[in-house]
Amino acid sequence: MFSAGLVGSSLLAACSDNDGFANAQDDSDDGISDAAVLQFALNLEYLEAEYYLRAVTGNGLMDDDINGGNMAVGSVTGGRAVTFTTEPLIGRYAAEIASDELDHVQFLRGGLGDGVIARPPINFTDAFNSAAQAAGLSAFDPFADPVSFLIGAFIFEDVGVTAYKGGARFLSNPDFLTAAAGILSVEGYHAGLVRTILTQRQDEPYLDTGLTVGQVVNAISGARDDLDGSEALDQGIGNTQTTVSIYGTSYSASNIVPTDDNGITFSRTPQQVHNIVYLTPMAQPGGGTVGSSNGGGFFPDGTRGTLTASAASADNSSDDG
Repeated sequence: MFSAGLVGSSLLAACSDNDGFANAQDDSDDGISDAAVLQFALNLEYLEAEYYLRAVTGNGLMDDDINGGNMAVGSVTGGRAVTFTTEPLIGRYAAEIASDELDHVQFLRGGLGDGVIARPPINFTDAFNSAAQAAGLSAFDPFADPVSFLIGAFIFEDVGVTAYKGGARFLSNPDFLTAAAGILSVEGYHAGLVRTILTQRQDEPYLDTGLTVGQVVNAISGARDDLDGSEALDQGIGNTQTTVSIYGTSYSASNIVPTDDNGITFSRTPQQVHNIVYLTPMAQPGGGTVGSSNGGGFFPDGTRGTLTASAASADNSSDDG
């Protein structure tokens, strides 16, 4: 995998004629500017970077990587170093991903210029416990051990991939679209790595829950599907009975890469992503609420920037992702 930092440097150079992302204010056909989409992406990168950095180093982003705009920097609740002594290879994976996510934050911040947003408040403790309850568990601490850390990473990585794919349609500048594609591909590598290890260990008992690792992961996938709307989009890691059909013949298979019938990764709209990270269910067809516009879950005060949950819902009311 190419270093995200090197990719970021070349893309910033490519965007130099436009003074970075800050001048990307022309609306797309959906009325959403390029800068708004990239600000939204920065919220998600803050979340991922804080998760991985705290797990690997015990500390989060440094002061120079979290300020910006006219809003105060939000605090982070929860998170601590994971003991990878018994699982050194998972520790090495974690360090690589942490470095990539830090690069993503610094790249987007540098490109947004005056449009940069400060890190919003993030709450790992309450959000992970709420996510656990939605998946049928009493509580969940992703920093307790290496396998729990991977399950926590599973929650983020699949959402990141589908968010970047869903957000790409709003970008009008090809340089920004190229940048988003570069980050999406890195997130795809991360998600595939996490799903591969969890698949390998899916039959192991998970702590004292009475469930296997695979059952917990698939329950989280089901909870995400409930949050992002009535359409069945999310896919877990399958099990030993998972198969694929090739020219009419069924073969035993894994489900490392969640794709549709065309072998394409599915998309989530900004509204669907907001409802997952806010842990707020979306509306069902025919009525009901559309989820929270103010925040909740991992972002107790909401994300920052102009692409809010309510704005995303208004601009994408007919988009199922």
